[in-house]
Amino acid sequence: MNALTESILIVGGGIAFAACGALLARTSFLRKEFSKHHEVAGYLLSIVGTLYSVLLGLIVVDVQSKFDQARMMAETEANCCSTIANFSRGFPPEVRTTILVPLKSYYTTVQTEDWEAIASGAQIEGSIPDYQHLWRAIARYDPNGNREISCYNHELDTMKSLSDARRYRMFARKRALSEVVWTVLIVGAILTITFTYMFWVESKTLQLVLTVFVALFISLNLLLVRLFENPYRQELGIKQSAFSFKANVFSGGKENMSTQEESQTENTLEKSDPVLK
Repeated sequence: MNALTESILIVGGGIAFAACGALLARTSFLRKEFSKHHEVAGYLLSIVGTLYSVLLGLIVVDVQSKFDQARMMAETEANCCSTIANFSRGFPPEVRTTILVPLKSYYTTVQTEDWEAIASGAQIEGSIPDYQHLWRAIARYDPNGNREISCYNHELDTMKSLSDARRYRMFARKRALSEVVWTVLIVGAILTITFTYMFWVESKTLQLVLTVFVALFISLNLLLVRLFENPYRQELGIKQSAFSFKANVFSGGKENMSTQEESQTENTLEKSDPVLK
């Protein structure tokens, strides 16, 4: 479901439940039955409301932290791709070509396929072969001279950072909130809203408005939890902020490669080293 549909279901459903419940309570009980329980109900509502607000606040902070971490890792992965391309300029042209071909293909696949896959919860990503080719292209090279050795060491460090960021992206989507947590959040929301029915306000309209405000506040927080539970949703814009530049910046032989040269290099990589399982 997209964000609009979930917003309507969560926020609209919460408001509808609160309003219908308040009207039903006013028509089912007399005013004097509410008035004599106001004092006890007030204490209980303060306890229930405080406990639930603390729980909900902690969950919101947790999913927000997850989103911030995912955004940082996505930016790291994209920046590492650019850094690897820059350090490869310190290698001979033929070595640079074997690095830039899988790097360009990796970036393109991540940008066009992987983000949609992880947003929908897919377990397999299309960039795996290019990622493995890139590692092998770097690992098999034996640098010569201080300049190449320095570039190669930086290349390995950057590749490690890219691997860490990519691994986080692959597994972060799977670490969603458990069904137990969602059950507690939903039951807590229902109980908190139900407790507001224990009070009588002279104006029916005013009581409905106050009850709807409580339900709206709780529903909006639940919506935040639902949306940020998956930080890679298209609506949250991590892809747009991280993988924003075009993949042709990775093109290069001496400086640029033709499509035919890219294809020949990819075929060479496939024949020389099969994809790891």
